[in-house]
Amino acid sequence: MKLTKSLLLTMLMSSTFSFAQDTIKVMWYNILNYPEINSARISYLQTILQYEKPDIFVVCEITSPAGASTILNTALNVGTTNYAMVNYTDGPDDENMLFYNTAKIGFKDQNEIQASPRQFNEYILYYKDPSLNAASDTAYLYFYAAHLKAGNTSSDASERASAASVLKSYLNTRPFAENTILGGDMNIYGSSESAYTIFTGEVQANLFDPIGAGEYHSNPSFAIHHTQSTRVVAIDGGSTGGMDDRFDMMLFSDDIRYGSNGVQFLNGSYRAVGQDGQHYNLALNEPANNSVPANILNALYYMSDHLPITMKLLAGGGVGIEEHGSGMEGLKVYPNPAKDKITYFLNETDELFVSLSDISGRVVLTKKGSGSQNLDISSFAKGSYSLRIASAKGIVTRKIILE
Repeated sequence: MKLTKSLLLTMLMSSTFSFAQDTIKVMWYNILNYPEINSARISYLQTILQYEKPDIFVVCEITSPAGASTILNTALNVGTTNYAMVNYTDGPDDENMLFYNTAKIGFKDQNEIQASPRQFNEYILYYKDPSLNAASDTAYLYFYAAHLKAGNTSSDASERASAASVLKSYLNTRPFAENTILGGDMNIYGSSESAYTIFTGEVQANLFDPIGAGEYHSNPSFAIHHTQSTRVVAIDGGSTGGMDDRFDMMLFSDDIRYGSNGVQFLNGSYRAVGQDGQHYNLALNEPANNSVPANILNALYYMSDHLPITMKLLAGGGVGIEEHGSGMEGLKVYPNPAKDKITYFLNETDELFVSLSDISGRVVLTKKGSGSQNLDISSFAKGSYSLRIASAKGIVTRKIILE
C-alpha cells in the first residue's frame, strides 16, 4: 500500500521526467544454530557479510537475542552504523531474524503467523526513495521468513504442506497485498511437493519461483542451485553428504516480477553464493571452487551447512511508472467512463499482470491473463482509477472513470 499518490501522479503526467533507480540486495541464510553452537563462527559470518553487503539480511536458526545483537554489531555494522534489526521474537524452536540497511530501508511492523513446527515471521518494510519527501509515495515490502519441517518422509512432506496452507491462507486475507517475498529453509525436495504447489499455485497471492519447477533433490541438473550440504564431514553438528539439495528458496509475488508496485526483481540476480555448479555430492571447497575469493569460500564452508541465497531488486525512479517506447503501446480500454465492466485489449502475446488502483493508490483488483480481458468493476465505488498492465516488456497505465 502507498503513503500518498501526489508525486506519482505528477510523474505519470510527464514522459520527460528523469528517474534514478536504486538496487536493493536481499540475502537469506540458515546460520546453523548460531550462537548456541560455536559462537566463534561470527568471524566467518562477518567475512561473508562484508563481501556481499546485503541491504536486507534474513536468517533462520538463530537461537538468542544476544546472537542477533552480535550479528548486528560485529558482522554488519563494520565501519558503519547504518544497519538495524527488527525485534527478536521467541517461539517454539530456533528463530528467524531480519536486519536492514537504514540508509535504504525503513521498518514499519512485524507479526508472527503460528504454524508447526515453527512460526512464520512477517516483516513489513518500506523503501526510502531519496527523490521523495516525507509526504510522497514509496513502496512497501512484505517479507515472510520460513523454516519448514525437515525430513523426506511422507509425514514430513505433509507437515510442510500444512504449514504452507497456513501461510497461504494468511496471505489471502491481506486485502491489498503487494511486493511479497517468502524465503528461508523450506526443506522442499522438488516442485511436485504439495508445499511448493500451495505456495506457487494459481490462486490469490500466488508466488513466483525464479529458478522454476523441477525435482531438485539429488539432481545434477540443478547443481548450480543446490544450497545444502556444504560438507561431507560433520562440522558443528551440521549435515553432511555434499551439495545435493535446493532447500533454501526465495519466492515472490507477480508485482515484483513485473515491477507494477514500485519494486522489480532484477533478472539474473538470483544465486546461491559460492555455488559454481561443479560440486554435486561434493564438499563446497573440493575440488577447487573459483566462484568467490578463497577467504569467502573458506568462510562459507565453516559458517554453515547451508549456502546463503541472494537476489537484487530495483526500486525508485521509473520502477512501476509508465514506460514509453517499451513495445507495450496500443492499449485500448473501453468503455471509459464505465459502469459495470471494462474491457482492455493489448496486442501482446506475453503474460500480462493487471492491477486496478483507486485514487489513493490502494490496489483493488489484480489479475493475470492474455492481451484481452473483461474486468468486473460493478462492486467498486464511483470515481477515478488507474489501470496498470505489465509484462516482461514494460508497463502501461490508463486513467479509468467509474460512474
